[in-house]
Amino acid sequence: MPDRTIVITGATDGLGRALSDALARQPATTLILHGRNQSRLDELATTLADAPLSIHTIRADFSELA
Repeated sequence: MPDRTIVITGATDGLGRALSDALARQPATTLILHGRNQSRLDELATTLADAPLSIHTIRADFSELA
């Protein structure tokens, strides 16, 4: 399977968190995890640190686009 880059929005909670956990176990994957809270993103990245992939986090709050 070729290398993949996957962006998950809302990665720190609910379905986004479950998807992050599941996809972290896939080989040759780069995950870009989006969330509104940097400390929760950092905690998620730490939790997934043993997985065989590359993880990047992006903090952004899209609830206020102005």
